[in-house]
Amino acid sequence: MGSATKRSKYFRSVLFVPATRPDRYEKAMASGADIACVDLENAVSLEDKDTAREQVVNFFTGEDIIPTQRALRINQLDSDCGIKDMLMLLDLQQLPDVVILPKVQSAEEVIGFCQVMAPSHKAIRIIALIESPKGLENALSIAQVEEVVCLAFGAADYSATVGSDMSWDALLYGRGRLVQAAAFAGIDAVDGPYLELDDERSLIEETQRVSALGFSGKIAIHPKQIKPIHQGLAPSSEALSHAQRVLKAYKENHGGVLVVDGQMVDMPVVERALKTVAASKGL
Repeated sequence: MGSATKRSKYFRSVLFVPATRPDRYEKAMASGADIACVDLENAVSLEDKDTAREQVVNFFTGEDIIPTQRALRINQLDSDCGIKDMLMLLDLQQLPDVVILPKVQSAEEVIGFCQVMAPSHKAIRIIALIESPKGLENALSIAQVEEVVCLAFGAADYSATVGSDMSWDALLYGRGRLVQAAAFAGIDAVDGPYLELDDERSLIEETQRVSALGFSGKIAIHPKQIKPIHQGLAPSSEALSHAQRVLKAYKENHGGVLVVDGQMVDMPVVERALKTVAASKGL
């Protein structure tokens, strides 16, 4: 099993940008997203894959003073394009901070990818996109692969496969299973994108709801979604104030029964308060 040390505050927002638009790469880096992901998969047509692959290479060289991580989503591992993407990665002098693997269905395919990379790149960090019933069924073992630092929910592909709509109720089971698998392995879970670009209020509300489920972040498909996502992940002033009172009371307690705001306080309540305060500092 993984450990809690694999969790990170830097999986709040993952902004996708098409690999065919190098003019947007630096804009994505300056968007405020925790991760700027160049996408070789869904955002690139089949006839443009080779050109896109050539354009992304220079994006991963050098260092930045800003904390945004650079990521690359490659194509499905068992496809011709996925194989070409792996060959490109093998030739890179410097890997992306994170490699996003789409349509992951088993731990074995992730392990196989890491074994292919090992001769050139032993240290690799992976976000595994869970987008199918099989992937969801195997999410627990996928999450425990050492190189996997985060699971992400591909809600659109998942709903298409199971034949559901994308309403909250229809996706609740999938989201819950994915969060549970990530929590068991001590890694983060990122929710899929909200597809309505001009509905900021609903984006905030959905982000608040997935945060309450246990997700640490959300995928963004436009820079203007970053701020609402971070806002939705931030604890409310009431929740933060309560957490601070819990921690203050716990620190001052000398072994007696501890009650804060009419609520019995035990260690899980204290741990939740610690997470709330920590989240407020990072958002």
